[in-house]
Amino acid sequence: MSLFSVPVKRALLIFLFALPLLSGVVGKVSKSNAWFGDYRAVACGAQKVIDGGALYDMNLKCAGMEGTTAVYVYLPVVAETFAAVVRFVGQDGLFWIYAALYVLSLVVLFWGIYCRLPGTKTEDAVAPTLMQKLPFAAFLTGSAIVWGNIAVLCHAAVLVSAMAAKRFPWLFVAVVVLCGVVKPVFLTYLAVVLFLDFSLWKRLGLFIAGAVAGVLPTVLFAAHHSALSEQWRQTLSYFVYSLTPGESFYGWLSLIGIRADSPVASIGWLIFAGLITLSGLAIAEGLRLGSRARIWLGLSLGVLMIPRLMSQDVFLIGVGVAYIALFARSLVVTAKPLIFLKDRGMTILTVICAFCLIGGAVELGDYTTKLATLALSLYVLAIGGLTFAQRRNDIVAALWPRKA
Repeated sequence: MSLFSVPVKRALLIFLFALPLLSGVVGKVSKSNAWFGDYRAVACGAQKVIDGGALYDMNLKCAGMEGTTAVYVYLPVVAETFAAVVRFVGQDGLFWIYAALYVLSLVVLFWGIYCRLPGTKTEDAVAPTLMQKLPFAAFLTGSAIVWGNIAVLCHAAVLVSAMAAKRFPWLFVAVVVLCGVVKPVFLTYLAVVLFLDFSLWKRLGLFIAGAVAGVLPTVLFAAHHSALSEQWRQTLSYFVYSLTPGESFYGWLSLIGIRADSPVASIGWLIFAGLITLSGLAIAEGLRLGSRARIWLGLSLGVLMIPRLMSQDVFLIGVGVAYIALFARSLVVTAKPLIFLKDRGMTILTVICAFCLIGGAVELGDYTTKLATLALSLYVLAIGGLTFAQRRNDIVAALWPRKA
């Protein structure tokens, strides 16, 4: 006889995998100085624009903003946009507008990832259940919520527009471009349009247009060679490449002593992102994914390809990978290791998530989260390679259909 009923087991699992997020938030409840530190960086940056102060200051502070303030690292246009709002509604008004959008974004993310109205039909015959998506909550920590980072708004906007990407691909591309102005690494979400069931030329056109438009503001500002752009480069170099390389590609390199601003890192990331994208194409076409699965595949692989993955960037990491595990079961293999790989995908993914969860609990999260994202990436590459090896002709025919 089972010790716990099914509902109790489900509740315990939800609590277990949500524990890193819950404990982090609860731990900061009594520490008001720790809340919205990233928001204060943007709000203070807006005030510096209005007052004519130094925007890129390692000790950024503004009068009336009590608590920890992060350093401003975005393009000046972001601070200028917030400054326009401050001129109209004041700093208090900006805070309440931002707080409302932030809470709405969190609701959108959690609902879009973990919830589904009962009785609704999905576009795919196979879709991951709540309990299959739940383990990926282990990647979320309290800082994803507490710091109030603008990335949360961007991920929510990307998710909402992605759900309509099949019908309105240009709307999705426009949203990703705007988010790319805030953080160019968000342009990895353009992988979604590469996986949609469009002609190859339409996919490439959307991708190239979005990539060029998204990276252009950063390139133009960096190439300006002004005192402001030099300050921005120095600030970005310190925080991105030295202090916090993140939990993905740059973080993996940091474990073996390679700096993220080295030529090796740049070339290595291009190769890695290219292989992940090709694996995604093989999976989408070879496993015949439906529209919704293709969208989630692009979102999750887009997260894995973010070179500097921070705690507030992992919301969308899991659903697409779960789709891969479910659809990979249709592959036919004879070797026992490959049988395990394609039939036990959800088990493999759950073990990876549990490894991340345990590592955080024993204060080894700086290492285990990086290793967990690496393991997820290797799983994607393995299934992508296996799918291509088995269904090469189907993939080629789907990408380059012959005219009758």
